[in-house]
Amino acid sequence: MKPLSILQVITQRRFSGAERVCLSLCADLQQRGHRVLLLCKPDGGLPDEASKLGLAVQTPNISGKLNLAAPFRIARIARDFGADVIHTHLSSASQWGGLAGRLAGIPTLGHVHALNNWFYYRFSTLTATCSGGVKQHVVAQGADPARVRVVYNGIPANRLDGVLSAVEARQMLGFAPDQPVVACVAHLSPKKGQIFLLQAVALLRDRFPDLVCLLAGEGEMAEQLQQQATVLGIAERVHLLGFRRDVMSVMHAADVVVLPSIAKEGLGLVLVEAALLEKPTIGSNAPGIDEAVQDGVTGLLVPPGDATALSERLAMLLDNAELRRQMGQAGRERALQMFTQEAMVDQFETIYQELVAQ
Repeated sequence: MKPLSILQVITQRRFSGAERVCLSLCADLQQRGHRVLLLCKPDGGLPDEASKLGLAVQTPNISGKLNLAAPFRIARIARDFGADVIHTHLSSASQWGGLAGRLAGIPTLGHVHALNNWFYYRFSTLTATCSGGVKQHVVAQGADPARVRVVYNGIPANRLDGVLSAVEARQMLGFAPDQPVVACVAHLSPKKGQIFLLQAVALLRDRFPDLVCLLAGEGEMAEQLQQQATVLGIAERVHLLGFRRDVMSVMHAADVVVLPSIAKEGLGLVLVEAALLEKPTIGSNAPGIDEAVQDGVTGLLVPPGDATALSERLAMLLDNAELRRQMGQAGRERALQMFTQEAMVDQFETIYQELVAQ
């Protein structure tokens, strides 16, 4: 396609899922010959990571829901850059970026990465959602379904670079080759449901005496989860690893990867990343997660907040190495078909063309 000038705008809070998707998209678009300029907040590590990739970055004051100067700043930068399209990520950036596009006469794409309030995306020319569940969420709030495109988050081809083998990962973490290990990679918050994973592990302590549970991530629940592990009598089985840059290696050390969220997810991309490692997954049966896990094929779904059901599904997989292998292989095949970075960028290029044509 004809090279475009694309302004990417994000008001990040941390360097997490949406930020990673935005950054990898910018890098691939630039590699395909498009001009890309990234606008973001100066904190959270994103500007540094973008600069390492050779991306042009600016950090104007555009954050905050009451920052009435933000749309004018974005519009001015977009005009100076000669943007053909403005692609916004997250709510504040989409609120002000959508208005900026109207001020500058530039089409906009508001990208919904989670179960956000549609109010902040209503000025966008078109909307992209990271899953069908998120599309249903915004349509229920009044979005025109004809102007919403579902684009699954893609996993970069280099996501597996430097990942330790399963044996090496277990050695790094200090576990025996045959020791049962379950892992959860998520922000430590109530909605992620790690508390129910701990309860499930406690229910399995007699059946699997050497079972260990890895919790990778940081957040406000860290101390409470450690206390809960002590109350449940499984403190020695639970390892809070904090923030890890090697989460792929951490998941490779596990027999099963779990995302026990009690709230809807945008997609549950970590379960797709686990599938790339041929790991069977267990997720809550909620919109977004049920698109990342194909129940009974690539993994298993359980009712949100049901520790007993979660323990039963964990036992089923931990007891059956052949089932884990089959689900792991099926998960990898599905991930390579549906969730590649190349497919995601292809779809966004098509949407950009649609916007420019309009």
